[in-house]
Amino acid sequence: MYKASFDQNLLNDWCDYCEGKKKFDTCYFSTLLMETLLGGYTPEFDKFIKEITKYFDSSIYQNIKYTFNNQQKKQGDIKDWVINDLREKRKIIHQMPDSSKLVDIIDNPKYLMINERQELYDALESDNNTILYEGVGDYVIENIEKDYRLYGLKEVLYNIASDYDLVYGILAGIVKGKVDLSNYLDIYKNGFDYAVSEENIIIYNPTK
Repeated sequence: MYKASFDQNLLNDWCDYCEGKKKFDTCYFSTLLMETLLGGYTPEFDKFIKEITKYFDSSIYQNIKYTFNNQQKKQGDIKDWVINDLREKRKIIHQMPDSSKLVDIIDNPKYLMINERQELYDALESDNNTILYEGVGDYVIENIEKDYRLYGLKEVLYNIASDYDLVYGILAGIVKGKVDLSNYLDIYKNGFDYAVSEENIIIYNPTK
C-alpha cells in the first residue's frame, strides 16, 4: 500500500523561509505538498498542513482542508456557484480594456452545460476567459506580492492543484478589498469547472 512521504527537512526549510532565517527560490518548495497529498487527507497530512499554514490567516488552513478532504460536499446549484464567482470577479475586471462583452455575459448569463473536457479547454482559450483569468491573477498578485511568504505559498499550492482559480479561492481570506474569490472552492469540491466563451458561460459537469 502506498504511504505518503512527509519531508520533514523540507518542512523545516519552509519554516525557516517563512521566519526569514533562510532564503530559497520558491520552486525549491514545489513538492512540499504534492507527495503528501497523494496519500489522501489523513490526520498526518492535516498536521502537516497546519505547520505549513501557521504563518498565515487561519482561513487558508480551513480552505485547504475543505477543498481536499473527504468531508461532505456542499449542497446547491452549480449555476448559482458559478454566477456568484463571476459576479465577485466582475468587480475586478469591469474597468479593464476590452472587458465590456465579458461583463455583459456575466450580467446576462446564458449557460451551456457540457461533459467533454475538450470543450472546456476550448472555452478556456477564448478572449473573454483570458481577460477574466489575467485580470483576476493580476489583482491577487498585487495583493500578495509584498509578502514573499504568501507568494511562495501561492506557488506551493499551484504545484498540487495546477489551477490558479483554485489557488486564489484558497487564498481568498487574505486578498484585500471587497472581492470574495472563495466561491470557486464549492465548484471544485463538487467536481465541476467553468469558463466564459465568446457567447456563453460554459459549465463542465462530468456526470451530465
